[in-house]
Amino acid sequence: MHGLLVARLEVMGEVDERGAIRFAVDSATTIRGMDGKPFDVTVENFSRTGFLFVGDVDLPVGTLVSVGLAGAGAREAKVVRRDGQQHGCEFLVPLPKRELVHAFKGQAQVVAELEALLRRAREGRR
Repeated sequence: MHGLLVARLEVMGEVDERGAIRFAVDSATTIRGMDGKPFDVTVENFSRTGFLFVGDVDLPVGTLVSVGLAGAGAREAKVVRRDGQQHGCEFLVPLPKRELVHAFKGQAQVVAELEALLRRAREGRR
C-alpha cells in the first residue's frame, strides 16, 4: 500500500519534545512537495504532532510537504530539522486523537493505555 502510511506499533513509550507519544513505524510511503511531486521515503517514527522520514531527497528546513495517512487523509507538514537523509517534520495542525487511532488501526486501546501511563509518569515527576 504505497502512498498511505499505515503504521504498526513497534516501539512505544517515547515522548517527543512537544509532549506527544512517538511510535516507531519504519513504513515505506510517499510524500509530496507542495508542487505535487512525489518522493518515496521511509517514515521512521510518527506522533500526533509530526514524523521523521528518511529518503534520498533534498528538502531544506521550511519546506512544506504532504503525507497520506490511513484513516486521516492527506496532511500537510513542514520540515523543521534535517540531518543528512533524515527529515523531521511537524504537522501544520496536530492530528486529533481519533485520527491518530485510525492511523494505528486496531490499536485504540493500546494508544489509550499508553497515553494514561505516560500522563501518570509525567504528573509523578512534578
